[in-house]
Amino acid sequence: MEEKPEKVRQATNRIGGVSIAWVTLYGALCGVTGLVPIFPYIGGGGYVPLTTPLSAIAPLLLGPVGGVAAGIVGGLIGMFIAPAAYPLQLVDVLLNAALPAFFVALMIKDERYWKFTVPLFVVLGIVGWLVPFYVPGAAAGFGKVPEPLYFIMAALYWLPSTIIAVTPLGTRLIPKWIVSKNRTQRYGGIFLAVLAALFIWWLPWTRPYWYLFNFSAELGVATHLAYSWWVPTLSAITAVITIPIVEALERSGLPKIEGAIW
Repeated sequence: MEEKPEKVRQATNRIGGVSIAWVTLYGALCGVTGLVPIFPYIGGGGYVPLTTPLSAIAPLLLGPVGGVAAGIVGGLIGMFIAPAAYPLQLVDVLLNAALPAFFVALMIKDERYWKFTVPLFVVLGIVGWLVPFYVPGAAAGFGKVPEPLYFIMAALYWLPSTIIAVTPLGTRLIPKWIVSKNRTQRYGGIFLAVLAALFIWWLPWTRPYWYLFNFSAELGVATHLAYSWWVPTLSAITAVITIPIVEALERSGLPKIEGAIW
């Protein structure tokens, strides 16, 4: 058999510049941690798994494409071993694992993608406000939410992320800070990237559940309040966990991964 050149063999064994072995290994870690709950679903019926923050930091460690791929692998594994964390099955692979990685990938490359990121965040914000209490609304049995309180609460989950993405903070500083040798700058950059990503992630993550399980208006308001402190707290904890991992990888002598921050 004709032997393939070394560069061809390397290309076929990589996803977005990262080895398939890295993707599958990190994906397996994300999948197994689907068994670890970090927050219950408001209203009951399941929990947010540890998979979610691990998927969020995957683009930082494996690069944007490799990180999203690892999140998907982890979600597929978790779907089979942790059904309480994936009640919607394949839909939850997207919601719990792929989307956190995708949004972080957008934030760390925002100097290139902000013209796509900002309109996306605005659309998600508007849809998150309207669904399901206005669309389909009363026609499908959903109650009336208090306004302007509900609009303000919904805006918390998309407006700060959009401002970060469109200003120099997102387009210039965050991409610079996450690779800085200054630990304070790196922590700040990772925290803000994860915070913006998880805030905007929360909208598409919750709305399918609200629609399918016919959330009441009161429960919708309560859910906004419950997660308003949880998302920043999780982002801060995730940043604290990520920095030592990144620094350990920098000292490990392992080959640099394209697009990763170490």
